[in-house]
Amino acid sequence: MRSQKTNAALFVLLTLMLLATFAPFLANKAYAQTSGNYWITVKPTGDSQFYTTIGRNWTLSFEAVWSYGSSSGQLVSNAMVAMQVSGEKEGALGSLDLNSTSGEFSFNYSSTTADIITFTPSKVVTQDGTQYSSALMKNSGNQTYGLLAKSVTVWWDTFQVSLVNYNTDAAGTVSVTVNVTYLLLPEAGLTLPAQDTYSNQTFLPKIASQANVAINGITAQETSVPGEYSATVSTAFPTAYVLVAASQNGWTTTHTAFGFTQKANETLWGYGVIIGLILVAILASIFLVMRRKPAEPAAFGRKGRFPLIGGVLLLLTSVFSLYWGAVAVEATLHGFNWAIMAVAGLGAFAFGVLGGVLSLKKKNEALVIFAVCTLLVVNVVVLKYAFDTYALTVPWLFILAATAVSIVSGVLITNSDEQFSKQTTHDSPV
Repeated sequence: MRSQKTNAALFVLLTLMLLATFAPFLANKAYAQTSGNYWITVKPTGDSQFYTTIGRNWTLSFEAVWSYGSSSGQLVSNAMVAMQVSGEKEGALGSLDLNSTSGEFSFNYSSTTADIITFTPSKVVTQDGTQYSSALMKNSGNQTYGLLAKSVTVWWDTFQVSLVNYNTDAAGTVSVTVNVTYLLLPEAGLTLPAQDTYSNQTFLPKIASQANVAINGITAQETSVPGEYSATVSTAFPTAYVLVAASQNGWTTTHTAFGFTQKANETLWGYGVIIGLILVAILASIFLVMRRKPAEPAAFGRKGRFPLIGGVLLLLTSVFSLYWGAVAVEATLHGFNWAIMAVAGLGAFAFGVLGGVLSLKKKNEALVIFAVCTLLVVNVVVLKYAFDTYALTVPWLFILAATAVSIVSGVLITNSDEQFSKQTTHDSPV
């Protein structure tokens, strides 16, 4: 009998110990169950996912509803609703402060960059100043209240163009094939209700078939492979720059640029450069022989050659500007936004030739130095900016070569003050 009482006491003791151990968890569980009772719910009035093109305004509609207490089911009017905006690629994009008006409210939003943007209600402030947020709070009556927020996601999409292949075997032309898809859509596509898409489609494929595609202004034809477009365009330079414009009914046109070597043109330009260098060497030799004056041997001393060498190097730098100016002219005709580069390149060439001639004649040193600086800016800053605009590979070899030649030319000319002074004194009237 005593053993049974002992066992019963042990059982009761163990039960109390277990209750004491799990009591906090049970309490938390009970709190979690009651935490589902929110006082305000902000949710979209329609679907929660939409798809459209970049640059287009999309109207988003929400409603704020009392969801607990005596006013349950009624709209919350004239409250301030804070809407957090965040992009999958861009991250946090800020917050919108909106008025709930009658309880249902809407706003327009647009994105110029491709991104999947989510709109999430984060806070509601009612007319009496009470703030409701996702963090549960308690009022003076020890009642728990908060905000239940349901978000909306909008896909602002654009075209993605990739280079499939190109043929540069023929001089002066290049055949280009590109693949066009939608940037954000998954490979398997996306299915949405018809009213939630840009063109009332229910299934959105990754491949952009039957789009309007132009390559360097020439309309490209879709090949037998859906989403692939091909065209043959002209180019006169050893590097071909092609601009692909992709559009569709109601969509913002996007531009994607590519640059690659035109092998046939490169061979012809190689021969042309060699012949040109030979001619320049011959002309320079003739010029030096004709300019040499036995009565003035000092003029051909070490420093006496500085203006001459600096002027020749300045003329060489001008050739760089002429080349890129010509490239920009052709590219602008093909749709590139390189008009500034074209004007700057050709203008710098003309100014550089003037500065080179003045340096050879040892006249107006200030203008010559200014010409050196102008060429340096155009051949480095303007050129890099133009290529960065289209995410093209910057021709660093040309830029570094032009920079080096400009620097050497500038150093030689700035160290020739006495040479320019002598020529100025010699030319001045007695």
